[in-house]
Amino acid sequence: MGIHIVNVENGKLRHDYVESYEELSYVEFISKDSIIYLGEENWKPTRISESKEFKHFSKGWFRAGIQAQEIFKEQASKHGFILEELNQDQKSFKSYTSNAKNISIKRGDFLIRNYGNIEIDVKCRGFRNVNGEKHFDFKVEDVIKHTNMQKFTKTPILIAVYENIKDRPSDDKVYLFAIDKLVKSKEIKSHFREGIGNCYRIPLSFTEEGFRLIEETYKANFSIDTEIIVAAEAEAKYTHAYEKWTKKCDERLELLFSKDLSIRELSLEFGRNNGAIRSRINRLELNEKYGS
Repeated sequence: MGIHIVNVENGKLRHDYVESYEELSYVEFISKDSIIYLGEENWKPTRISESKEFKHFSKGWFRAGIQAQEIFKEQASKHGFILEELNQDQKSFKSYTSNAKNISIKRGDFLIRNYGNIEIDVKCRGFRNVNGEKHFDFKVEDVIKHTNMQKFTKTPILIAVYENIKDRPSDDKVYLFAIDKLVKSKEIKSHFREGIGNCYRIPLSFTEEGFRLIEETYKANFSIDTEIIVAAEAEAKYTHAYEKWTKKCDERLELLFSKDLSIRELSLEFGRNNGAIRSRINRLELNEKYGS
């Protein structure tokens, strides 16, 4: 633990570090306006503009985006959704990019663990009135990256949007839309915004207010028909017990496993006994990949 001395001279930081009170007397640039603090030698001051980790915090829209994520976590929890926060650092993202090869992808902020690992990206956007209806912009580049990620992970991606009001998110309403729906839409047009690039101009009528879209997406993609399961159990035949696993079967096993289907449900789906399913899961290392 030592002593840091900081001055700002002609807009630039001047910094020195000494290990003792006595050494402090040899620092010649100390004045009544100097900043001084105790700390380890590596606790050096850094200008926000020169920090890779913190430079965006000088921008109001960035701070509003972080606040929106916190609001989403609180509201989602109240609705019974179990969120897993996705790390955004390069090291965590490398496992995706190394497998995605040359595909440009973008990761969301959360997975909803108890709803099929649906991925959510939270945004805070300024709303503008266009022809009497509120709209917000969403970058075309991000849509492309999300679409690639969705194809790569085989998991639906939803965007949650809060209104940005003077660099603060409105915490009373959240609007959701699906990347799939945006890509397929023929009504949503793009336009160019100076300093941002091509953006889709999305009306609020295109979105769904609240969290209902999460449940609808889950039902549409992950629901299991109980009657089919019962009928399959009645048959109790492992019709594919001695067949080789194909690449297509492996991909489907991974998809259904990632959606938290039980061993019994997977056994009925593939016509193989429980032991065969567990063996294939171990061979594909799905427990390690999905943290089960």
